[in-house]
Amino acid sequence: MPSTEAVPGSTTAPRYWIKTYGCQMNVHDSEKYAGLLTEMGYVPADGPEDADVVLVNTCSVRERAEDKLFSELGRLRILKEQRASGESEGPAEILVGVTGCIAQQRGGEIIDRQPAVDFVIGTRAIQTLPDILTDVRKTGQPCVNTKDLVDFESGGAARLDKVRAFVTIMEGCNNFCSFCIVPSTRGLEVYRPADDIVDEIRGLGLRGYREVSLLGQNVNSWVDAESGMEFPELLLAIDESIERNAQLDGQRGVERVRFLTSHPKDLSRRLIDVMATASTVAKHLHLPVQSGSDRILHNMNRHYTAASYLEQVAALRAAVPGVGLSTDLIVGFPGETDEDFEATLELVRTVEYDSFYSFEYSPRPNTAAVTQYEDDVPAELKRSRLLELQRTGQYIQAQHNAAWVGKETDVLIDSISKRSESDVGGRTSSNHIVNMAGESTLIGKIVDVRVVSHAAHSMYGEIISEPR
Repeated sequence: MPSTEAVPGSTTAPRYWIKTYGCQMNVHDSEKYAGLLTEMGYVPADGPEDADVVLVNTCSVRERAEDKLFSELGRLRILKEQRASGESEGPAEILVGVTGCIAQQRGGEIIDRQPAVDFVIGTRAIQTLPDILTDVRKTGQPCVNTKDLVDFESGGAARLDKVRAFVTIMEGCNNFCSFCIVPSTRGLEVYRPADDIVDEIRGLGLRGYREVSLLGQNVNSWVDAESGMEFPELLLAIDESIERNAQLDGQRGVERVRFLTSHPKDLSRRLIDVMATASTVAKHLHLPVQSGSDRILHNMNRHYTAASYLEQVAALRAAVPGVGLSTDLIVGFPGETDEDFEATLELVRTVEYDSFYSFEYSPRPNTAAVTQYEDDVPAELKRSRLLELQRTGQYIQAQHNAAWVGKETDVLIDSISKRSESDVGGRTSSNHIVNMAGESTLIGKIVDVRVVSHAAHSMYGEIISEPR
């Protein structure tokens, strides 16, 4: 790897700053970039103002994401000019790179539109960063790499969290939902071998991580290409490995395994059974429904109906009592009528999600919806529907939180509470947020808690056990 002397004229360690947009996979990709930079001798900067290298790791799921990117790049262009002229403190030279989904989608167009960008790296070329930095510094010419070089290596990732860790098990998606840009930015599905996944999780447990989240655009379609093992069996293999390693290593390490995101068409009865029986699999499922209207679901190319989705939810709740359930919802998809939207509200009222993410539809390039349907729902109607949907969800969530008062549950403490520095916070297996009085030494511990009060999005409890 290049040394710190790769930065001309530097007398101290060079610094990097990463701005991350988007999902958990983007967050984990940024951890990988940070790890590569650390191996090169870089240290984190407090902000772009004192960085030698700036990465903007992008998401393209929503239309405004590109607007945010180029606004950020405009600010970085001014910073580069100020650095070069001596008007701003910090290294005279700053390299700016764009990574992630917009980088994969737009490639060299980003540099054409904003010449302040020195390099562009696609979603499957993360490991090329060291060579690209060396080439750009050597030649002074911009560089673009959007080749399909998928590599699941994350051993050197500079993980942001010391309690919970992300583990990528697959990349890409084969579903081609009509609104979704993922197949053109992340590619088709590629699966990581089971042995590699299990080994990484064991290593994380030895390093003190208590929870892992298995990541993939369509995680429950994962399959081991060599053995044919499917996702439910992977969860069992991980569960058995954790139990076995607890005996071999003298410490349990990982206590919970989460996974996201799941597609309803791949939620099998076998997966539900594993969620019910595997001791380490968290009792929570993120199951995006997108709409409650069968007509809209058909036009979205989602391959299920509202009725079949509700059957899955019923089966899940029967097998896994107390399971937490969250979802994604889109309002204003082309052609959505008042009746279609009411069907979505009715489904939300029926399922009673613990939480959900909701969005206004925005046309994305290279998707079927752009060519097949006119974006004919007025912006103000999209906004009013979104607000009504969110009000409905918030009311349900408040009721659910109120029902927790007086109950006891175990909580993995992962941080100082955002509400008070004298409190710590964490999540239940069902992914509910609970805050409680406690010291920072409790972070990374599991405690039993009695819930004593609730707020709109969280609960407050008192610890009733020794930490473990």
